[in-house]
Amino acid sequence: MDSKKIRQKFFMARELRLSISLIVIWSLLAGILFTYITKEIGAKTEHGLLSFIAVFIGYLIIVIVLALFFTHRFIGPFERLKMEIRLVLAGDYQRRFRVRGSDDFYIRSFIMDLNKILDSFEATCLDKKTFRQNIDSDLLHIMSLIEKENTTKEKLREALLSFHERIESVLGNNKK
Repeated sequence: MDSKKIRQKFFMARELRLSISLIVIWSLLAGILFTYITKEIGAKTEHGLLSFIAVFIGYLIIVIVLALFFTHRFIGPFERLKMEIRLVLAGDYQRRFRVRGSDDFYIRSFIMDLNKILDSFEATCLDKKTFRQNIDSDLLHIMSLIEKENTTKEKLREALLSFHERIESVLGNNKK
């Protein structure tokens, strides 16, 4: 592998690791903060069933808030992408996926790669359209020559050679 591909592969893996690390760090910080608050409150009140229920509810709230925040951050962009992909599949090939500021690093790089694929796909579609436009008139000319009764083999041969040259020139332009 060349060094650019290795760097890209490492960078992508690093982005994902950073995102997961942020989840773990926020979870630990919230747990530590709540443990501290519980300890301070517990020192001033009696230990018992009521304090256990309060601690349990507190941890449950922390878990729910963090789960909602991070699932929204990771899953939300994919719901938006699914909708935009449906629009592309419906024929809107000029559409590009938007990167939001709140999108995760890994999702941003994924969206940029999708946009590169769409650029390539759109160029291919335009190449096919241009190819079709360039050869349609020549095909119609050859068909009219075939349908005429007094067309010589030499005229047909010239028309076919001209058609072949036209195809080669169009294919040659598309390779550039």
